[in-house]
Amino acid sequence: MGKKRTGVRKGSANSIVITFTYQGTQCRPRIWGEPTETNLKAATKFRARVLDAIEDGTFDYATTFPKDKQRYLFNPTSAIKVKQYLTEWYEGHKHNYADSSLEKNTNIIYNQLIPTFGKYPIAELKWLDIKKWIKKQSNTTKTLSNKLTLLNQALDEAVDDELIAVNPLYGKKFKGKLVSNKNEIIDPCSTKEIRLILNSCDGQIHNLFTLAFFTGLRISEYIALTWNDIDWSNNRLHVNKAMTQAAKIVGLPKTSTSYRWVKLTEDVITILKDQKQYTYLQNKEIFHNPRLNKPWKGDQAIRKTGWTPILRKAEVRYRYPYQTRHTFASLAITSGENIGWVSKQMGHKDAGFTYRTYARFIDEDAPEAGNKFASLINPKTELKIASK
Repeated sequence: MGKKRTGVRKGSANSIVITFTYQGTQCRPRIWGEPTETNLKAATKFRARVLDAIEDGTFDYATTFPKDKQRYLFNPTSAIKVKQYLTEWYEGHKHNYADSSLEKNTNIIYNQLIPTFGKYPIAELKWLDIKKWIKKQSNTTKTLSNKLTLLNQALDEAVDDELIAVNPLYGKKFKGKLVSNKNEIIDPCSTKEIRLILNSCDGQIHNLFTLAFFTGLRISEYIALTWNDIDWSNNRLHVNKAMTQAAKIVGLPKTSTSYRWVKLTEDVITILKDQKQYTYLQNKEIFHNPRLNKPWKGDQAIRKTGWTPILRKAEVRYRYPYQTRHTFASLAITSGENIGWVSKQMGHKDAGFTYRTYARFIDEDAPEAGNKFASLINPKTELKIASK
């Protein structure tokens, strides 16, 4: 009998090749190390864990094999270069800058940041790369801060766009100054602002943003929703897919906990019934770009076509459209909803993460906040002393 195939073999004097099939593609990544009998056995066990992860849907090729060229086949967004992202990001945001700073910011983006970092895949840009560049700068702290602020804003939005997991500037310092604090990007709308926004739009755009505010779905999740995802009898929807701006095709949700059922309030049920007149007969994506009568292809079109002009019309301060998700979580917690329920609706890994991220009051929507505490120390309050 022939030797049993293990899917593991010697690659070179310093590497081992493991073979498996993933998403219909034959994969042969290398594990670097001398192909000794002990290492080959360890590689066989490692391959078995890979197969188990593929089977249960938790396998991430790029994370498991970050240096292997095939990683781009399974995560197209990781191949997006910083040049492409910075260009698209800046063109979509430069109208927000005053004339006095527009020329300066344009110079920073196109003559400094893109020439320096443009060649990197955005998913592979590291703090070390940025730190080396900072050390070469001879600018004043204020000028350098302006450059890093622009880069930080773009990378924060790349996190929101789900192109990168973490902003490489988060928590880092230069010359004693903090470059990025993740708390700064959570900028929810108040209930007053929500009403102004929703009252300033109609039709499909109104329906889209109502669902966004009332469910906390990610942009990539709600543009991928299809009519088959709605469970009308139980007033809920099934999040089981997503589509990012860069991927251009429907893929998997962000994480394993992102697969979830989301409760629909009466307001959302109402707008979904109204939305039927636009797309229901096609029995595919629920929300379409009304200008093209085609499904949305990513957040940039939503930002340009709907979000930005509506915020102007409503005279509401600009935030990224991803803030609808932060708004849902912040208002749900402010209103006293169970933190476990909020976490489940959001698709977070645990309630602790939800609490640490959103445990803050929106002052305008919590006018009574502090009254309970104040009553405890009010000199007019009668103290009740337990009898011995």
